[in-house]
Amino acid sequence: MTKTDKKRDKQLRDLLTEMCDGRCKAITGFCWLTHKIDWKSPQKSLTLTLVFATDDELETFLASETRITLEDELVRALKTIGLSPINKAKQLAYDSEQQCQIHHRGNWAKRLK
Repeated sequence: MTKTDKKRDKQLRDLLTEMCDGRCKAITGFCWLTHKIDWKSPQKSLTLTLVFATDDELETFLASETRITLEDELVRALKTIGLSPINKAKQLAYDSEQQCQIHHRGNWAKRLK
Protein backbone atom coordinates (compact mmCIF):
# COMPACT_ATOMS: atom_id res chain seq x y z
CA MET A 1 0.00 0.00 0.00
CA THR A 2 1.41 3.38 -1.00
CA LYS A 3 1.64 6.37 1.33
CA THR A 4 -1.25 7.99 -0.50
CA ASP A 5 -3.34 4.82 -0.15
CA LYS A 6 -2.57 4.71 3.57
CA LYS A 7 -3.73 8.32 3.96
CA ARG A 8 -6.90 7.62 2.01
CA ASP A 9 -7.56 4.49 4.04
CA LYS A 10 -7.15 6.43 7.29
CA GLN A 11 -9.52 9.07 5.96
CA LEU A 12 -12.06 6.36 5.13
CA ARG A 13 -11.67 4.68 8.53
CA ASP A 14 -12.08 8.02 10.32
CA LEU A 15 -15.21 8.79 8.31
CA LEU A 16 -16.74 5.38 9.00
CA THR A 17 -15.86 5.62 12.71
CA GLU A 18 -17.58 9.00 12.86
CA MET A 19 -20.67 7.59 11.12
CA CYS A 20 -20.64 4.55 13.39
CA ASP A 21 -20.25 6.50 16.61
CA GLY A 22 -22.55 9.33 15.63
CA ARG A 23 -25.39 7.92 13.57
CA CYS A 24 -25.35 4.16 13.67
CA LYS A 25 -25.14 3.67 17.43
CA ALA A 26 -28.67 5.07 17.69
CA ILE A 27 -30.02 2.22 15.53
CA THR A 28 -31.46 -0.67 17.52
CA GLY A 29 -29.30 -3.75 17.26
CA PHE A 30 -26.47 -2.12 15.35
CA CYS A 31 -23.07 -3.39 16.53
CA TRP A 32 -20.36 -2.26 14.13
CA LEU A 33 -19.35 -1.77 10.53
CA THR A 34 -16.31 -2.61 8.48
CA HIS A 35 -15.00 -2.07 5.00
CA LYS A 36 -12.96 -3.74 2.29
CA ILE A 37 -11.30 -1.79 -0.48
CA ASP A 38 -8.64 -2.18 -3.14
CA TRP A 39 -7.13 1.26 -3.61
CA LYS A 40 -6.14 0.38 -7.18
CA SER A 41 -9.85 0.35 -8.02
CA PRO A 42 -11.62 1.99 -5.07
CA GLN A 43 -14.91 2.86 -6.79
CA LYS A 44 -15.58 -0.73 -7.80
CA SER A 45 -14.00 -2.58 -4.88
CA LEU A 46 -15.40 -0.72 -1.87
CA THR A 47 -17.72 -2.84 0.25
CA LEU A 48 -19.21 -1.71 3.54
CA THR A 49 -20.65 -4.32 5.88
CA LEU A 50 -22.99 -3.23 8.67
CA VAL A 51 -23.37 -5.77 11.44
CA PHE A 52 -26.35 -6.19 13.74
CA ALA A 53 -26.65 -8.33 16.86
CA THR A 54 -29.52 -10.56 15.76
CA ASP A 55 -31.30 -11.53 12.58
CA ASP A 56 -34.54 -10.02 13.91
CA GLU A 57 -32.89 -6.65 14.53
CA LEU A 58 -31.33 -6.76 11.09
CA GLU A 59 -34.65 -7.60 9.41
CA THR A 60 -36.37 -4.77 11.28
CA PHE A 61 -33.70 -2.33 10.11
CA LEU A 62 -33.82 -3.55 6.50
CA ALA A 63 -37.58 -2.97 6.38
CA SER A 64 -37.36 0.50 7.90
CA GLU A 65 -37.11 4.02 6.53
CA THR A 66 -33.96 4.33 8.65
CA ARG A 67 -32.21 2.05 6.17
CA ILE A 68 -32.85 4.40 3.25
CA THR A 69 -31.82 7.44 5.28
CA LEU A 70 -28.63 5.79 6.54
CA GLU A 71 -27.65 4.52 3.10
CA ASP A 72 -28.11 8.01 1.66
CA GLU A 73 -26.03 9.50 4.49
CA LEU A 74 -23.26 6.97 3.85
CA VAL A 75 -23.23 7.79 0.12
CA ARG A 76 -23.05 11.54 0.86
CA ALA A 77 -20.27 11.01 3.41
CA LEU A 78 -18.26 8.86 0.99
CA LYS A 79 -18.57 11.59 -1.65
CA THR A 80 -16.79 14.00 0.70
CA ILE A 81 -13.67 11.84 0.45
CA GLY A 82 -13.96 11.18 -3.27
CA LEU A 83 -15.62 7.78 -3.20
CA SER A 84 -18.66 8.07 -5.39
CA PRO A 85 -20.84 6.97 -6.93
CA ILE A 86 -21.38 3.67 -5.19
CA ASN A 87 -23.82 0.95 -6.07
CA LYS A 88 -25.80 0.47 -2.85
CA ALA A 89 -27.10 -2.94 -3.90
CA LYS A 90 -23.60 -4.31 -4.52
CA GLN A 91 -21.43 -2.31 -2.16
CA LEU A 92 -23.50 -2.17 1.02
CA ALA A 93 -23.82 -5.48 2.81
CA TYR A 94 -25.63 -6.42 5.99
CA ASP A 95 -24.91 -9.22 8.41
CA SER A 96 -25.52 -10.30 11.99
CA GLU A 97 -23.47 -11.58 14.88
CA GLN A 98 -26.04 -14.37 15.12
CA GLN A 99 -25.28 -15.65 11.61
CA CYS A 100 -21.52 -15.42 12.15
CA GLN A 101 -21.86 -17.54 15.29
CA ILE A 102 -23.98 -20.13 13.48
CA HIS A 103 -21.86 -20.43 10.33
CA HIS A 104 -18.34 -19.40 11.36
CA ARG A 105 -18.27 -19.83 15.14
CA GLY A 106 -17.85 -16.08 15.56
CA ASN A 107 -14.80 -15.89 13.28
CA TRP A 108 -15.41 -12.64 11.40
CA ALA A 109 -12.11 -12.76 9.54
CA LYS A 110 -13.18 -16.03 7.94
CA ARG A 111 -16.74 -14.83 7.32
CA LEU A 112 -15.71 -11.62 5.59
CA LYS A 113 -13.28 -13.25 3.15
